[in-house]
Amino acid sequence: MPQEDRSDGGYETFAEMTLPLQSDLRRYCLAKAGSEWDADDLLQESLIKAYRWYTRFPNREITKPFLFRIAANAWVDICRSRKWETQVGQLEEHQIGSYEEWSGWDVREALELLSDRLEPKQVVLILLIDVFHFTAKETGILFGQSEGSVKATLKRARTRLKTAVERHPEYWDESVITAPRRGLSIEVFEALVDGFRRADPYAIFRSYQTMIDDGAVVDRIELRGNTLYFTITDPDGNVLTITEKLNWHNGQVHSKFEE
Repeated sequence: MPQEDRSDGGYETFAEMTLPLQSDLRRYCLAKAGSEWDADDLLQESLIKAYRWYTRFPNREITKPFLFRIAANAWVDICRSRKWETQVGQLEEHQIGSYEEWSGWDVREALELLSDRLEPKQVVLILLIDVFHFTAKETGILFGQSEGSVKATLKRARTRLKTAVERHPEYWDESVITAPRRGLSIEVFEALVDGFRRADPYAIFRSYQTMIDDGAVVDRIELRGNTLYFTITDPDGNVLTITEKLNWHNGQVHSKFEE
């Protein structure tokens, strides 16, 4: 088990959350490492890394896909330290876990770390539907697309994101949780809103990524009628909220989604 500071009771909470998942995590470690001995080392290192994430983000839900990603990164580190090849056979789908098992935290982190592996419009669809719980119909209206078209694009985007996560475990290292933050610029916030106003997924993508790099958290985006509500927390914990009325034309806004 991870040997970390337990004085504040955070370790006990972490242990309670991870204990039901440890049997699955150990099977994953065994599939990765190929031997009982190395799997035990990998399990120990994975729990230590996961606990460090938890102490940095205590509100983060601990899920099986999250622990699998931490383990995949830990195995990369172990192999590099021992000068080994990292690939020990192809993992089966049941060992990796399905996209349906991802929490909103899992999806958000994957987008923030690997958004450069997707097209901007794919990032925006996943962000709206899987993180902020827009329906496919609402998203279609927003970008001038049919509900069926949105669902088809979303399916491809989810597959691409999951593949990127499996291929790039090194993104879940400690540099992510220790990276310096610059602070949120109100101009970036306004650019995000303007991207929605113009139904421009590329502008939404650019401003969202800049906000993440600056250390801001987009807490909520909601569509109520023809009004969008944005709530964002800056790196200092200040909450910013703004509303934006959309100009509808025949039930939809002008969209750059297919341009």
